Amino acid sequence: MKMVVIKFFILLFGISLLQAGTYDDYYTVLKDKHPKKSNDNTLMMGTFAEIIRFDPIHFDDDQLDEGEYKNINEIADRIESFVEAERKILVSIIGYTNEATDDPNEKAIDSQTYANAIQNIFRDHEDTNSTLKRSKRYAQIVRDILVDEQIDESLLKVEYRGGMDLAYTDESEESRDLSNRVAVTIYVYEVEDIDSDKDGVFDKYDRCDGTPRNSKVDKLGCPIDSDRDGVLDYKDECTNTPKGIEVNYVGCPIDTDNDGVADYKDACPDTAQGVTVDPNGCPIKQTLALHFKPNSDKILAESEPIIENFANFLKKNKAYKVEIIGHTDSVGKAAINMKLSEQRAAMAKKALVAKGIDPSRITTRGRGELDPIASNRTKKGRKANRRIEIKLSF
Repeated sequence: MKMVVIKFFILLFGISLLQAGTYDDYYTVLKDKHPKKSNDNTLMMGTFAEIIRFDPIHFDDDQLDEGEYKNINEIADRIESFVEAERKILVSIIGYTNEATDDPNEKAIDSQTYANAIQNIFRDHEDTNSTLKRSKRYAQIVRDILVDEQIDESLLKVEYRGGMDLAYTDESEESRDLSNRVAVTIYVYEVEDIDSDKDGVFDKYDRCDGTPRNSKVDKLGCPIDSDRDGVLDYKDECTNTPKGIEVNYVGCPIDTDNDGVADYKDACPDTAQGVTVDPNGCPIKQTLALHFKPNSDKILAESEPIIENFANFLKKNKAYKVEIIGHTDSVGKAAINMKLSEQRAAMAKKALVAKGIDPSRITTRGRGELDPIASNRTKKGRKANRRIEIKLSF
């Protein structure tokens, strides 16, 4: 009898405990478990050129249907496009589940009393740790598929948050299931301010990579052609060519006869090779202002430097041939003056030959008093008329 009484009181105490644990308030089974959080705050602090969020990838009883696999493949293609473009990216993969109970009508008990613990044994629910494991599994499935699609796993940042961030209401089983998902986001970093070719234009704006160092460029980083002759400045050795002038490969005006004077300036475009020309491109004319004693073919000493300079000119310009023409004043008989002019021309030739000039390059003739350049009525004029003139040919 005593044993029956004891059993009765034990049963009564158990029932009272179960009743004492019944509440009208909703509780969540969180305890001390928390969603995984990353120590990497890149996504919070980074500066991005673009953030691409894809539609959630939904799981049905831990399974993916064919459509979701296709969506993941499309995400892989998008990631690969950024990799091929050499853009720096980070791919966030976050797993989510519904909240920590399988039954939206269930009142989950979070009390530490024995009565509540006994009641929870008979309730169908998940705790937070279970949802974390499931969301981690979802995220890992998506990650593994992307890796199988040859995506570099170093680009993938995986997180899982269990049932902390519901996507839909928990009022129906169908909507709760929609919270079982994975969110994929591509974060595209800003292009760093780098100027690879050191032209003063950052790479992200530069349309002409590899511009030679110290080249003048426009705002797009492309070399400029200041004189618009078709040759970029960094190749152009003649940067101020007038508009419309034909140039060679280094941007300089064409010089057909190679006399150092461009065709568009050359008044004598067919000058022979090696002939020295004036600024107009024509052969240089020379006059020997040699001085002679009256009635004599002897060259005065003061003319020695003149002969020396002219000889050097002929040595440097071997294409030239020389005609030396002698002249006199009008004092005396014309026939004598003619012969004297011939002698003076011959003496000039002799002086040049003595300086090393080939005599075959020199011819002489006399003009006597026929070609005065000054008045023979004055001493000064007569001195000027006693001269040697030079004609150059080639």
